[in-house]
Amino acid sequence: MLTKTTLSLAVLLLVMTGASAVQGQIIYGQPTAGNLRVVYNSWTLDDNGAETTISQFMIPVTGFIPLEEDFEMSFYAANSSNNLEAAGQDYKLSGLSDVRLQVNHSFNEDHILLTAVVNLPTGKKELDFGEEWQVLQALSTNYLNFPMQRFGEGFGFSLLLGGATMLGENTRGGAGVMYQFVGSYKPYEGFGDYNPGDLFSVNAGLDIEKGRTVWSFDAIYTLYTTDKVNDLSSFKQTPQLDVRLSAKNSGQKIALSGLLRYVLRGNNKTYNEDGIELEPLKLYGDEFTVAGALSWMFKPEWYLAPAAHIRTVAGNDLDFGNSTIIGFGAALGKDLGESVKAEAGYKLYTGSADGGDIDLSGYQITFGLTASM
Repeated sequence: MLTKTTLSLAVLLLVMTGASAVQGQIIYGQPTAGNLRVVYNSWTLDDNGAETTISQFMIPVTGFIPLEEDFEMSFYAANSSNNLEAAGQDYKLSGLSDVRLQVNHSFNEDHILLTAVVNLPTGKKELDFGEEWQVLQALSTNYLNFPMQRFGEGFGFSLLLGGATMLGENTRGGAGVMYQFVGSYKPYEGFGDYNPGDLFSVNAGLDIEKGRTVWSFDAIYTLYTTDKVNDLSSFKQTPQLDVRLSAKNSGQKIALSGLLRYVLRGNNKTYNEDGIELEPLKLYGDEFTVAGALSWMFKPEWYLAPAAHIRTVAGNDLDFGNSTIIGFGAALGKDLGESVKAEAGYKLYTGSADGGDIDLSGYQITFGLTASM
């Protein structure tokens, strides 16, 4: 019989393409639980001796409540304080994200999963265009990959429908579709009504078990409708294809995992202030990632999890060259009792951007507590 954890194959990656930080899956016997984390990221960009420093102190909170055997709810919220030092100026931005509520329900003996996510507009909006906009633009730099790049948006929701089944003795397959809507809001003081485009996404995946190793292949195709400002077209993001090949080998004390990922993007549509379409531009380059991780249970209550990755981002049509980021570090975790776990981690980053003209360096410190009932 298909287990409920298999259903995550159909919709997990779909959720990852949108704004939600929670996952679409049903797991037998998972108790009510909450997780509190502290994440600190800092990056330094050296452009021929001109240094820019960007830092973020973030506290995300997640919770999980099983409602029935095949029905569950979860939530996500976060707060962050951010600082940008550039060209002798100091810029700050602090505030809450929107709160996201999610419910999952499985049907047809767990072969079908329906997920609904609601985005409540509780986060900070109408940012100061002179100072806070500068910080938000820095946080959104695609090759830096800060964990919190958005604050408040309009009311929104996502609907996901996925299915999974056995295709053979050792092969599972799944597919799903998602629609995401984000309502209008004012992102900056004195700015007009901004209406982000909707999102449509489809995915398909396979899991193949070979002994203690599970090979997974997933492909996600995402379409975006046009962003508008005061009902005039302003931007349309290119369709995106996200392909991933991963493997995990699990033993009694040691688990190994690896990932290859490629994100393919095309040209974006841009418009002038009158809503007239301009020449198409590739604003975001293709991405390629290689990652590996190990988890070692060296004592009954302790585990060590080193990890490393290399990520490359191709250049764009604005004469910004390719970027390469290398990250490596480890997390150390301990069970503090039957229902409480703690984990601390540290990562180092190095690399370059704009074809090597910008030197990159950074680090991340994390600490988290998970409690279940």
